[in-house]
Amino acid sequence: MEITLNKNELAGALPALGKQVSRTSLTKMYQAIQIEGKANTLSFCTRNDTEEIEFRLPADLENDFPAALVEFEQFRLAVRNCKKKTLVLEYDKGDVLIEGIKLNPIAGRFPEPDVIPDRDACVTELPADTLSAMSLLAPLTDKGGDIRKVLSGINISRDGFTATNGKELSNIPLPLETTGSVTIPFPLALLATKAFGESGRLTTWQQEEDTHFELVLGSWTWRAKAFKENYPNWKCVVPERSGKTHYVSFLPDRAERLQRYLKCVPDDPQNNNGIKLSRLSEVPDNLHLESSNGMLFSVLAEFDPNWDDLSFTVRKEFLAHLLNAGHTRIELNDAYGPVVGTGGTGQYLAMPIRPAKQQTAASEQKQEQTAPETTEQTTSPTNTTPTPSTKEKSTMIDTNTITHVVSATNAQTFTPNQESAKELNPLDELTANIEAMRTKLKAMYDESAVMSRRVREVAIAQRQKEREYVQTKRTIERIRTASGF
Repeated sequence: MEITLNKNELAGALPALGKQVSRTSLTKMYQAIQIEGKANTLSFCTRNDTEEIEFRLPADLENDFPAALVEFEQFRLAVRNCKKKTLVLEYDKGDVLIEGIKLNPIAGRFPEPDVIPDRDACVTELPADTLSAMSLLAPLTDKGGDIRKVLSGINISRDGFTATNGKELSNIPLPLETTGSVTIPFPLALLATKAFGESGRLTTWQQEEDTHFELVLGSWTWRAKAFKENYPNWKCVVPERSGKTHYVSFLPDRAERLQRYLKCVPDDPQNNNGIKLSRLSEVPDNLHLESSNGMLFSVLAEFDPNWDDLSFTVRKEFLAHLLNAGHTRIELNDAYGPVVGTGGTGQYLAMPIRPAKQQTAASEQKQEQTAPETTEQTTSPTNTTPTPSTKEKSTMIDTNTITHVVSATNAQTFTPNQESAKELNPLDELTANIEAMRTKLKAMYDESAVMSRRVREVAIAQRQKEREYVQTKRTIERIRTASGF
């Protein structure tokens, strides 16, 4: 049996299929890809001990293609090494060949997918922007799952898609007609597919004590078990809007400048990569940012009338996640409550970093209110209020004297805080000088590139004039010859 397939479509599916292959597994079956064809559809499936993903391609099948397991790495190399736009897949007496190359078989086959019950199955239609929403929520999941495993997944409910790691949270409202709530594992393989813009469906059902689900997007099907643990009631941490709510908003192009600034700020784990946001009295129309290592930046922004001298500090990565979601407005009730990002996709919440003096005062007050003998704390699984960790509450440099503000039109120039620089040790000062030198070198490189381009343009123009001169001279000679002068 020979089947002709589109090489580009199959090669594009390999990265996602490879995410479910466990190359170090002692079970050979988990290092393989299963090929099977039924009803003019050829399916390619990979799995591990907990998840399974399947890619489907239309094919003209005279007969069913029996399920066959072959080594994934050999299959991947055979597909990528094909130099033509189409490739020929053959099945001959149990052997699978690609362009005449026999693939190493693996005994057995994957377990049959669970049969979805006709009753007691919840089917939810998924909109076309499902995968885009998941990709925005991916950085907010708890990859380690050290505290609560359920936080490493994405929750799907009537409120849309939600992800949180206990320190930051994002909810993307989508029109989902579902009766309950389900938390799926981190969709690593699904995010590697090219199913962006594809609509689909989510089917969940109960099997003994486990909740199983099947998520279909375009030509892809992902099957796994949902988390048993209940997802936190994240709505209780969303601050209520009141007359005291403060806000600062900026245009999308200024958000892009802020993103470029954050990429230039070096990491400072000792101070939790803190970025202080404030409003300067000298330039009240600018949002001023100061990193924990003294790099300054400012952009034009609009503040609420009661902002005054309010300032707050958040982690650099939290601010980056807020901007990546397209948010152009930041709201907060005070400097120590949740920071809310709006104006983009859904809403984003993050806990700010408390200064050392506030942390110390809060600790002393808590010790006074707590009896010495009641040292054991009980954590309820439904308690969802994100509490800053000890690392987040570390000391931040809070300076009131600003020596220089970077213009919003020059996003490449940064001047470190002079007062903070006095307290730096020689290594920190050397690092700051190196960063400043890198910035200057980059600016000089850009200028040299512009000058080189202008020199090339002048050289091209000069050669063009020379050609025109030669052509004019030849024309004059021909006219002179023809006229007899």
